[in-house]
Amino acid sequence: MANFIKIIIFLIILIGIGIYFFTQAPKFSEIIGRIPGQKIFLKPTSKPAPAAPWPTYPSTPTPTISAEPEIPDYLIPAGFERKDLSPYFQKIQITSAYASSWNYTPDQIRISSYLNKGESANITGWKIKSNRREIIIPRAINIYEPFGSAPEEDIILIVNNYVNIYSSKNPLNKNFRLNKCIGYLESAYDFNPALPQDCPAPYKDRSEIAHLSGECQTYIMSLGGCKLPETSFYNTLSGGEQGNVCRQFLNTISHGSCYQKHRFDSDFLSNEWRIWIGRSVIPEDILDPQHDRLLLFDKQGLLVDEYVY
Repeated sequence: MANFIKIIIFLIILIGIGIYFFTQAPKFSEIIGRIPGQKIFLKPTSKPAPAAPWPTYPSTPTPTISAEPEIPDYLIPAGFERKDLSPYFQKIQITSAYASSWNYTPDQIRISSYLNKGESANITGWKIKSNRREIIIPRAINIYEPFGSAPEEDIILIVNNYVNIYSSKNPLNKNFRLNKCIGYLESAYDFNPALPQDCPAPYKDRSEIAHLSGECQTYIMSLGGCKLPETSFYNTLSGGEQGNVCRQFLNTISHGSCYQKHRFDSDFLSNEWRIWIGRSVIPEDILDPQHDRLLLFDKQGLLVDEYVY
């Protein structure tokens, strides 16, 4: 009986030790993992932690085209508001106005372009208003040909272009853009004011006229720009070979010949346009000879510029 009781007590102690081992002692897998030289691969009991996200960096700002600087209030003419200003305000300007006090000297208004490269402005149909009257800017010939057959078209200004408007009458009744050869027209017509006399020389270098007689070369070199040979000089030439060769060369000096030689030059066209608005020989008064205020409006009636003198 005593032995039975001892066995029971031993079993109870053994069971208690077992319960303690499984509840308080380190797990079996951990004990095994500490044994040197042993590697145990156990199936994970939970999902792996998500991978860290890729780092983010601030994006490069998209470049923007800067707008035109805002026009300060002090530049807005009296009597107008910002909403009255044209998109061409400060870009197309009246840069001078001349009121003549002489009967045969015309009034003159100059409009200049301060556009940026790549910009353009069609000013045909724009209005200039003075204290006396209004002027509507007409069309003009862009490339004037020797016989004036090109049609008039809208005046389109680009950077550095300018327009001179005169109160006198054009003898051809046509407005046009100046070019390297147009000064020859002055030999046949009386423009007011006169056309520029800066045509190219009738020869590029002396080799082109070196075969001519000395008298002929001297006369050709004495001709001013855009000047036609005079009939009186033709009459002084002999009827021999040298005289005939000289006459042949003189016959090539003309508006048409200049146009054919230079029409494809990069600088053939001038930056200047000319407009004549007069209807009679005597210029009309469009400006007050003492003081005046000029307002330039675009086709939408918006203010482009103000000029006061």
